[in-house]
Amino acid sequence: MRKIKILFVLVLALAIAGSAFAQELNFKGYVENKSTWNKANGLQSQNDVELQMGLGAGGGDRLKAVVQIQPWKLNGTDTFGTPDNLVKNLSLAVSKMYIEANGAFWNNGPEMITRLGDLDINYNPWIAEMSREGISVSDLDLAGYKLGAFYLWDGEGQAQGLNAKGSLGPVDSAVSVVNSENDTAVGVDAAFSPLNNLALKAALAANFENDTDKMQKALKFDGAMQVTDKTLVNAGFRTVDSDFDPVYRSHAKDQWGNPINPVDLYKGQTGVNVGVQTEVKDINLAASYDQPTALGKLGANTDINGFRLAAGTELNVNGMTDISLRKTTGSVEKDFAAEKTNITGRYEVALEPAKAVKSKISANAKTNLINSLPNLGLGASVEFDNFGENPVAEVKADYTAPNGLILKGAYNTQKGALAEAGVKVNF
Repeated sequence: MRKIKILFVLVLALAIAGSAFAQELNFKGYVENKSTWNKANGLQSQNDVELQMGLGAGGGDRLKAVVQIQPWKLNGTDTFGTPDNLVKNLSLAVSKMYIEANGAFWNNGPEMITRLGDLDINYNPWIAEMSREGISVSDLDLAGYKLGAFYLWDGEGQAQGLNAKGSLGPVDSAVSVVNSENDTAVGVDAAFSPLNNLALKAALAANFENDTDKMQKALKFDGAMQVTDKTLVNAGFRTVDSDFDPVYRSHAKDQWGNPINPVDLYKGQTGVNVGVQTEVKDINLAASYDQPTALGKLGANTDINGFRLAAGTELNVNGMTDISLRKTTGSVEKDFAAEKTNITGRYEVALEPAKAVKSKISANAKTNLINSLPNLGLGASVEFDNFGENPVAEVKADYTAPNGLILKGAYNTQKGALAEAGVKVNF
């Protein structure tokens, strides 16, 4: 399917390039490299490349073809490798390709954005947030509503979807529908402020199996009230069926692989959350509780004579008589000014049951003492257990050269030496 798509899109791009649009052909993108070396892994280098071809008409960027290249990954040896070692690990492929037109389909017709190829659909994280191959239209303005639609084909089969968003009186709302070969999903978002200091938000979603009468649902309601200038109270309710899993819902995760989409976060849960944030005599206080995760949080931060202090505690709260500690953290930080140098000192501590107390002392600076190395960054830190055991020290430096090259170096008593260089060039 991808080979067919690439051929199809390239043929269209070549056909367009041969038309009158080609007189305003332009290219833009970037090349970014980040290379690191340490004793354990040797040289590791990653190149991110993005190329975008634009075809303009009438003085604007009305029609364009976009080609994005997935990262090149080069791996060497402890001694920086040889050309053969690097070349054999070279991976180059097209990660995204599409043609996009901005405008009407006929004279004096409604304006819209039309895309053919790889689509980025972000209608609703509960039912429609994905990157797939197909055709879509978006930003179609009709009677004050923004409309969008897509038709896609890929390994999951064929599907089509609609999205409409706008205001119904005082309520800002959006409705999304996705129909695939096996199920139909519907999602509704609504936001409403009945009072100047009160905001309400609701998300409702349902997934219907086409061959049966089965339905899976998800509901989430949230509200926030500004009680005083310094006090904010929030509350929420959610219930998500354990088998709620629309085909085209979001699967987003953070950089560590943890889910950040609502389906994975709340699937199989029925519960509530409450929280409050306030300020008392220049101290910011916050508290929250979530059920059924039984997670309670307490936090505070303030600034005293230039010292920034913060503390936080996570608790298991299964009842008024069943409360236990998950984790407690604290930190103190202060800025110092020296000759042509700004220094930040910091102390952190973390306590968890049945684990050693973790502490870290660090100092980071930006200095202009060396005229030939402006804004040179320097840092040093020591981490240890139980206020003195198993110390691990690190020193580091970073510098951005006038030519744009970013250089970093560090030595860690546990991991050894580390060197890093990187640069990003836009064109």
